[in-house]
Amino acid sequence: MVSQRGLEWETIEYITANSEILLYAWLDTIPSKSADKVNEDIARLELFGLRWGMPHVRKLDEHIWELRTKTGSDIYCVLMFRWHKTTLVLTHGFTKKQNKTPPQEIVRAERHRTDWINRKGV
Repeated sequence: MVSQRGLEWETIEYITANSEILLYAWLDTIPSKSADKVNEDIARLELFGLRWGMPHVRKLDEHIWELRTKTGSDIYCVLMFRWHKTTLVLTHGFTKKQNKTPPQEIVRAERHRTDWINRKGV
């Protein structure tokens, strides 16, 4: 897919050393219509990349970004990091219960990023 700025963005799922895909496991726990909406937003993310901006994409710290999907009164979040120039690695998802992203979710995404880089390289 090509973004507005001509960059091609790709999303890939973080895979643990035990071959688990945490994003898929989480998507299986939420209502199917909500999971479909999250997947639609992931497809849009490939079009617009990180510049899609709020309320869809938000930078949480130096390396971690959040993709937000709102369905009804629920907010679903997928955390990710940038790998290489235009690849976004989707680490895991959670249902947001408050306005602020829980710090433990950011720490979890950072751990996944460190693991990924140790196994796959910079």
